[in-house]
Amino acid sequence: MTDHVHAHMGELEAVDGVVGDVEEVIPARRRFALGLQQALVSNAWLDPIFIASVAGFSATLATNLVTATFLAAGVVTVIQSTRLVRLPVVQGPSSAFSPLAIGYYKAGTISAASLGLIIGAALVFLASVCGQFAKLRRLLSPAVSGTIITLVGVALAGFTFMEFFGGIGSPSFATGSSLFLACVTTAVVLLSAAFGGTLRMFGFLTALIVGDVLALGLGLLDFSSVGQAPWLAFPKLLPYGALTFDPAITITMCIVFVVAVVEAMGMYEATARLTGVELDDRRVNAGIAGEAGGSMLAALIGGFGTTAYAQNLGVIRLTGVASRHVVRVAGFIFIALAFLPKVAAVLVATPAAVVGGLFLPAAATVVMTGIQMASQDRGSPVKNMVAPLGLMAGLSIPALAGALSGGLPQILGEMLAHSIVVGAVTVMVAEIVLVRLPEFLRSR
Repeated sequence: MTDHVHAHMGELEAVDGVVGDVEEVIPARRRFALGLQQALVSNAWLDPIFIASVAGFSATLATNLVTATFLAAGVVTVIQSTRLVRLPVVQGPSSAFSPLAIGYYKAGTISAASLGLIIGAALVFLASVCGQFAKLRRLLSPAVSGTIITLVGVALAGFTFMEFFGGIGSPSFATGSSLFLACVTTAVVLLSAAFGGTLRMFGFLTALIVGDVLALGLGLLDFSSVGQAPWLAFPKLLPYGALTFDPAITITMCIVFVVAVVEAMGMYEATARLTGVELDDRRVNAGIAGEAGGSMLAALIGGFGTTAYAQNLGVIRLTGVASRHVVRVAGFIFIALAFLPKVAAVLVATPAAVVGGLFLPAAATVVMTGIQMASQDRGSPVKNMVAPLGLMAGLSIPALAGALSGGLPQILGEMLAHSIVVGAVTVMVAEIVLVRLPEFLRSR
């Protein structure tokens, strides 16, 4: 296929507009550098810091959340890339869980949320092991997958631009120095992609180095947290206390986990399309079982749901590197960081503006990929309405959640505030009503 790029003299040469082979084995040193790049352009280290900061976690709980996220994401990334879905997908905390985690911690019900996640993940795991969950793929037309991926990209946009401008609450927020750092970082990624070759392959890593060097010169690189971080740490079992059962919270977590898994399935489909890999039901079931197992592990040690992460797709598209062996290296780096918080603190020291500059092109590529999938002509005006209905609902209804939730059950009220949840449910219902049901009735 033209989407494949082959090895030349033992090294992968990324060419603008194409991506490399999923099975490509890249030389060890280059593979480690590329794996480090994948690990750095992942929210596995930023999302837990964001949750801990907004929710008001103690320093001990914040450290545990970071190490738990690294460990769960790393273990599942290694297993996924090696044995299960065998695609270049990186695991990370699903954005669908972030607002729930913050709200439940502030309400003192975080232990109930952990049990709810374990129950939801266990149900999905059983369905996957029994070979049933992949049947949901029948609903994942490009319109459905594209809509969900687009909404994920849009959800990432808010966080990305908060970081791009320097981080809300930071003294450097929206200052000239922050904007300069962010713009230069983004420019390095984009110019690297435009020039192609090795520069394209290492565009994100180069941009991070350039951004941090500039930040050091501007006095915006603060390593004080590195000195305070311990050299060695282990995630604590049940750090929020004994698990408690709450029916409403459990149902909410089960629904959100299913939506997160549908999002992951969309990432499988998009990655398979981009890399020219044939994705069968066996691989999907195996991959979803891995997502569920990793989320159960994360919940037991104080983390939240970890699923295939969207930024990874943007990195693959911009760098041209699609080797699952590179992703496996990223997983091992996550595992190492889980036990070495002092090293992880070096990543945390990266200024928000540099992080935003890195994430912006990756998130933009996710949106572009989703729109391209969702906008495919299906040969019928009615079928072509599926994706727009999902996008409109996902982008509009959450803004009205406060006004709409008054007369609704608590569970529905909470769901209305989440764009990915609303959009995913709407687009799947639209697919059933406008496409699948008429096709079924015509076949009778």
